Amino acid sequence: MSDIHFSLRRHFIETQQVKQVFQRIGDVHQDMLRSGTSKGLTLLGVSGSGKTTAVRQCLASSFPDGVIPGKIRRTLEIATPSTPTKKNLASAALTGLNDPFADSRSHTEGVKTKRIIKLLTNLQTEIVVFDEAQHIVDCTRSTTYEAADWIKEIMNACNIVVVLAGLERTQQLLWTNEQLRRRFSAVVRLRGYDLYVREEAEQFVALLAALRSFLPVPSVDFLTKEMIQRFHFASNGLIDYLIKVLDHATWHVLAGRSNGIDSNLLSQVFRDEVWAEAPLERIPFAAEFNFKPLTGAREPFEVFNGVQS
Repeated sequence: MSDIHFSLRRHFIETQQVKQVFQRIGDVHQDMLRSGTSKGLTLLGVSGSGKTTAVRQCLASSFPDGVIPGKIRRTLEIATPSTPTKKNLASAALTGLNDPFADSRSHTEGVKTKRIIKLLTNLQTEIVVFDEAQHIVDCTRSTTYEAADWIKEIMNACNIVVVLAGLERTQQLLWTNEQLRRRFSAVVRLRGYDLYVREEAEQFVALLAALRSFLPVPSVDFLTKEMIQRFHFASNGLIDYLIKVLDHATWHVLAGRSNGIDSNLLSQVFRDEVWAEAPLERIPFAAEFNFKPLTGAREPFEVFNGVQS
């Protein structure tokens, strides 16, 4: 692979938060195997906190030979539809299972569900992940209730671990069905690192150092006190925003548009990748930056009623 195709997304960093995800999924999985009954886990976090990446890496490392086409599929990731119903949730699950009848219009929701249960059993599936699970609670109350009932039906019929990965409001799904809620005792939350908490500040610095070690281009020192603060303001402590900025900056250097990653280039790519309309005093890498969090109205990390969007 040539450097021009470099991306930090091809490098996995096992942070403390990721280790927590690994441990909790592993614990719930072992509990399911011991008890012989389905268990659930909710993985909650703001957009950009690394939920999907953490789950995928956990499953890949736990089940390195987890797929034998037509015979075994230990894990299943379901892309939750943006406007979910029982039928299109079933179709999404069948799509994830590579079922040729996933989009069959002649099959009812009941037929699709029976097919899912049969496939999960025959393929020895152990963990099912619903990604972007907040979509289920973003619809009408009746749709949310039906979806919760459908997930419960799958869990009653199979011995599996179900992971609901999504934004904080995903947890509302469990409050629509008491039986489903009892199965989901485990909760893991991913969030941005807080520089005012010593342990988290140390983890954020370690993350910056790891990201810098992968870059194939020259750059300014990321680990001065001022640059640590600037990177934190630019990302709100979230790994996805760090990667967006650094990947784009690296591409500029590899394409010959810059000699290295410096504050000017970082300011430019911040506008490209995070906030196009940012005035100079609100660009964390600009000399004019006022060192205030980007959490105000219409800013990248805007807060609504105490909850980050």
